[in-house]
Amino acid sequence: MSYLENIVVSYGETPTSEPSDAIRTIDANNDDINAGFKGKYGSGSSNKVSGIDIIIQGDKDDRYDDLAKGAGGDYRYLNLRKDGSKKIVNIALLRRKESVSFETVHQLGYDGYSTDINKGRGGDYLYLVWKSD
Repeated sequence: MSYLENIVVSYGETPTSEPSDAIRTIDANNDDINAGFKGKYGSGSSNKVSGIDIIIQGDKDDRYDDLAKGAGGDYRYLNLRKDGSKKIVNIALLRRKESVSFETVHQLGYDGYSTDINKGRGGDYLYLVWKSD
């Protein structure tokens, strides 16, 4: 079984610069993390992570790549946790007009999810969702 080991944030000027192994949304909603907020195009690339935290803060942290680079406002970072016993085997983006609960995520076949990547900036609710072994 293969496990998620890392997510690499990449930037591009156009949607066509998105890597072929970018994290996709469930049900074909927009994959662009910065949709409606300008900025660079952000995407992820996958492969032994057990959980993912979204860090949103006003100060730059050079340990991480900003998911919202060029969009202005708070910095948004991924913190990959590798301390859990269950490891992520599949990851996707979930974009919704309303906040989601664990029940919704579970009904979609996933067993974990992040906080809202767009928290505090408006727009759609955007989450990373994952399946663990």
